[in-house]
Order: sequence, then C-alpha cells, then structure tokens
Amino acid sequence: MSNRIVIALLTLVAWIAVTYLGAQLLYPPEISLDDLISRNIAWHILLACFLLVLVILWRGWHDLCFSLPKAGTLRLLWLPAILIVLLLSGALLLGSPPAGVIVLLLANTLLVGFSEEVMFRGVLYRALRARFSVWPSILATTAAFGAVHILNGFITGNFGASVIQALAAASTGMLLIAILIRTGSLWASIIVHALWDWATFLLLLSVKSKTPAEDIQQASEAASQSSVLGQVFIPLAVVLPGFLYGLWLLRRVEDTGHRAG
Repeated sequence: MSNRIVIALLTLVAWIAVTYLGAQLLYPPEISLDDLISRNIAWHILLACFLLVLVILWRGWHDLCFSLPKAGTLRLLWLPAILIVLLLSGALLLGSPPAGVIVLLLANTLLVGFSEEVMFRGVLYRALRARFSVWPSILATTAAFGAVHILNGFITGNFGASVIQALAAASTGMLLIAILIRTGSLWASIIVHALWDWATFLLLLSVKSKTPAEDIQQASEAASQSSVLGQVFIPLAVVLPGFLYGLWLLRRVEDTGHRAG
C-alpha cells in the first residue's frame, strides 16, 4: 500500500472523528439532520474543512482538480440541474422557510459539499488513482462515501433511515464522481453536491412547516409500519436517474486515460 493511500485513509479516519464526534458533542442527541444544519452554522463541518485544507497543504497535493471545468463540459450538468430545480420548485410551492433559514442552509450545505467532495472525490479518489486503475478507484470511493452515511445514525438515532441514506448517497456519489472525471473540476462536483443538499433540505423544511407536529408524528409511525416499497424503493428512486446518468457519463472512462498524476 502506497504512502499516499495510507495518509488518505488516516485523513478519512480523522475526518470521520471530527464530523461525527463533533456533531455529537455540539448538538442535542437524536437531532434530525435538517434541524442540525438549519439552526446554526455547522461548526463541526467547518472544522472538517479546515482539517482537509491543512492536510492538502502539508502534503502538497496539487492534483485534486481545484480548477475550472473543461471547456464545453458544463452542458453535461443538465440532468442534475433539472433535478435540483424540481426540488426547489416543490419547496416554493409548499412555501419556503424564512430568508434567514434559506441563507444559513445554503452556507451549511456549501460546507458539507466542500467537506465531502474534497474528502472523497478529492483526497481519497486521487490516492486510489495513484495506485489502482480507474474503475476500482471509482467503486471504492463511491462505496466508502455511501457507507460513511450510516454513521448519521449516531446523530439522529435512526440507523434504519441512515442505511437507506447510505444507499442513496452511494447512488448520488456515482453521479458526483462522473461529474469530476468528465469536467475535470472538483468545484463542479462541490457545487452540484451543495445545491442538491440545499434543495433537498429546503423541500423537507417546507413540508415540515406545512404539517402540524401531531401529523408528522402520525406520518412517522405510519412510515415505520409501511411496506418496503415506501421505506426503501421510493427514496432510492429519487436518486436513480442521477445514478444511471453517472454510469452513462462514465461509459468510456477507460478510453479517457484519466489518471492521477
């Protein structure tokens, strides 16, 4: 195992500790993710961002694609753009949260997008590509990105939902790594990631704001007794178009010669 992979894995362990232990120390137990990032600045995520920047500067990793997208590649973002607009439209139709909440949520999702993209599609993927071929690197990065979301169960207290979120995150991760490879820009995947999370949480908050607390509790109880279709397949169906589009974008990735320097 190369020295870079070892350092990348140690960075991942430190990143997990800061991100998840930090959330447990700073916030009340079993807080929902939408409440966590819509009430205050996510200081634990900000600290994780600083950790990543320090490691990158220390190691002098200049191959993480902190550059503008290659000419003509932004048109490839048409599908995620449509999906994000649909989510935002749903939030607007239901009645979006106050402006202050919208701005705070955007700031926090930008932090999350930067932190997760730099950790997985940046540090980890580049370390793997320095040693392995492209598809093993893609699959390992995507699996790791999905698996780490299971740890959200320690924050929310709902590991069942976290497993579903992990599967959805892995599906979205395939799209995000395809965006990185095809555009040649980590910033492109950061922005798409941040806007996707922003639109998703805005929709969730809009639904909650229009639903009385007792109805939310009843819906939660009903969901816990609902079929596998409602609990698993519907959430995954939301991210399925992006997953399939990511695979389509990567259909000729072996022919691109893309490899970390």
